[in-house]
Amino acid sequence: MSSVVRPPDQFLGTLMLLLCIATGCRGHVSPMDRVAWDFDPVMVEGEILVAPVLVLAEVPDPDLTGRFGEDLHWKNATGRLQRTAQLAELPYSVHAALPGALYRSLPPDWEGHFRDMRLSLPQQIALTQGLKDPGRSALSLMVDVAKAAGGDAVLFSWVIEAEGTPLTDEFLVGELVVYEGLPVIVDHTVEPYAVEALVGMALITQAGELVFRYQDRYSGLLTGDGPDELGRAIARDLVADIAPIWRDVEADRALAER
Repeated sequence: MSSVVRPPDQFLGTLMLLLCIATGCRGHVSPMDRVAWDFDPVMVEGEILVAPVLVLAEVPDPDLTGRFGEDLHWKNATGRLQRTAQLAELPYSVHAALPGALYRSLPPDWEGHFRDMRLSLPQQIALTQGLKDPGRSALSLMVDVAKAAGGDAVLFSWVIEAEGTPLTDEFLVGELVVYEGLPVIVDHTVEPYAVEALVGMALITQAGELVFRYQDRYSGLLTGDGPDELGRAIARDLVADIAPIWRDVEADRALAER
C-alpha cells in the first residue's frame, strides 16, 4: 500500500484556493449549514494542520444471514465479520489518504506542508454534536478550533454514514458481476461488500476564513484487500470534486499576470 504523500516540512509555500462553500449535492441535504456557492480567492500560507476525522457513522452489526434468510455456516460468516470490521475502519483510511490526495491535486509550485494535529476530547465531542444537530453550527465550532490551533489552516474531515451490503445477498455465489466497471466474483471467501459513505471535508484558515467545505456520497467495493484501498479511492473522488475550482483559480491568476 502506498503511504500518504507529505511534502518536506522545511518548505513553506502559498496555497491559492477558491473560496467555495458547497453543502450537499446530487440530491443530498447536508446536516451542516445550508449556504450557496461563493467565489473569492483566499491565500493560505505554510502549514496545514490535519484534524482527526470526525466519525458519526455507527459501527454496523454483521449480517450473518444468507440471501434467503438462512443462518450462514460459520465458515461462510468469516468474510462478513471481516468486512464489518473493515467498514468500521474505513473513516480512518479516508482520513489518512486525504492529505496526499489534496497535495497531488494542487498546483505544481505549491510548497506548503501538512501535519497531523490532535483535538481534545471536549473539542471532538462538540464538533461531532455540531455535525449531528442541524440546529447547531459545526462551521462556527471549526472556526474556533482553527483560530486556536496554531497552524496556518486546519483541514477537517468527517464521515456521517458508512454502510455496506454483501454482494452475496444480491447475486448468486459464483456469479461474475461488474461493479462500477470492475469484474467481481461473488463468493463467501472474499465476500465483497458494496459500500456507500457520506463524507465531507473543510479547510479553514487561522484567521477563520472558510476556504472550502464540501460533502457528498461516495461508493466503492470493500474486499479482502482491506479498507485502505477504498479509503484512497474515496479521498481521490472527494478531492476531484473540488479540484476544478483550483484549476480555474490558477488560470485566472495566470491571465492576471500576463
